[in-house]
Amino acid sequence: MTSWIPALAPDKPRYVAIADAIAADLTHGKLKAGDRLPPQRELAWRLGVTIGTITRAYQEAAKRGFLSGEVGRGSYLRDPRPNYAAAQSIANGAEAGILDMQMSAPPRAVGLAQVEEGLAAITREPNWIELFDYPPAQGFARHREAATHWLAKCGIDIAPDQVVLSAGAQAALISCLSTATTPGERILIEPLTYPTMQPLCRQFGLQTRPLESDAEGITPDSLEYHAKRGEARVVYVVPTLQNPTTATLSLERRQAIAEIARRYDLTLIEDDVFRLLADDPPPPIRNFAPERTYYITSLSKTTAPGLRLAFLAPPPGATEALNRQQMIIGGRPNGLSAELGSRWIMDGSAERTLANIRAELHARRDIALEHLRGLKVDCRPGAMFAWITLPNYWRPTDFVAAALAAGIKVTPGTVFVTEASVQQNAIRACFGPAPSRELVREAFEKLRVLIDKCPVDDCHTMA
Repeated sequence: MTSWIPALAPDKPRYVAIADAIAADLTHGKLKAGDRLPPQRELAWRLGVTIGTITRAYQEAAKRGFLSGEVGRGSYLRDPRPNYAAAQSIANGAEAGILDMQMSAPPRAVGLAQVEEGLAAITREPNWIELFDYPPAQGFARHREAATHWLAKCGIDIAPDQVVLSAGAQAALISCLSTATTPGERILIEPLTYPTMQPLCRQFGLQTRPLESDAEGITPDSLEYHAKRGEARVVYVVPTLQNPTTATLSLERRQAIAEIARRYDLTLIEDDVFRLLADDPPPPIRNFAPERTYYITSLSKTTAPGLRLAFLAPPPGATEALNRQQMIIGGRPNGLSAELGSRWIMDGSAERTLANIRAELHARRDIALEHLRGLKVDCRPGAMFAWITLPNYWRPTDFVAAALAAGIKVTPGTVFVTEASVQQNAIRACFGPAPSRELVREAFEKLRVLIDKCPVDDCHTMA
């Protein structure tokens, strides 16, 4: 951000005015967390002040929590809302000063100005207050129209009256499970999967049967083996940037899965929330078996998690049943979020935000891989987390405790397994939510030191 020149208040000391300008431009989106400020000498020349004044200004900004600096790397901006960040830490069960790398979330790419502009445009509409009423069971027609545009980006062609709107992908998944399954039956699932899927299956009285997988994801041979035995009729799969391994199914494997599902009359639940982050992924499985696939995507990973807006493309004839389940579970999105998200889709803001998130994730992935070089790491382009296999001297739970003591929260591989026989000596570290690249760098530097340090080195021989 070497071209930044602040507008300074004339009635304050220069160093205070510069620090105030940093705070103001962060708040209004002119600057963002992770930006690098101009070198002190360069900014001093541009503003016609001494280098000492710039040094004091940067020190003042750092004191307020807006800036971090390191010799040789420059001064980088931090999250401008420390109270908000602290509140988020408390809400996530974290203590102050802990960097949470457990949440699978994107970097914040929606600025204050974008939100204010969007809300202002909504409130200029004559009947905007209707957004606070109960929406129709299917949601407003204009929101479903916007949903078809976002689904089209995912490769899904569907009519607006067939789309189901949901308050996030998890609510959509709950509606799919309640529609497509019955208590007591089995469901085929990845051996390592989205952790919330397991308590959901218990809630619905479902028994999970893990499929075999490799570096590309679940194997067709394993799916056919279980299908032929009649062990289950429903399959849950994350085909793109799978959580937690980041594996992406190839075109051939997607086609094979669809063909097996058709041959054995299986129902597919395709959770594709990471799709638009990946580099040119193959078409969705639904395109090869639309008559039996529930397809889920959302804006949470690609625009802003707080919108709580997801889109579901169900098999023909299932829309009404899903809308009914959405009403039962309270899974419909609120009108204001749906309106804001829909407007961003239609005016191109969501796509621009997605591009910024993708660029930031690629930069952060490079930082992660730089510090994890030499280790077994799964982190394909577009991923917002790294799946790190630990050396044999570390147990995942012990490593997680050591990382927490160092100020970092990561997730042990054990929470992703679907049965006890699936052993994973690994951790997942999410680099999306961190306020800046600099904090990502610091975190992976610490994690690498821990990984390389055998825990028994801290023990003393006892007689």
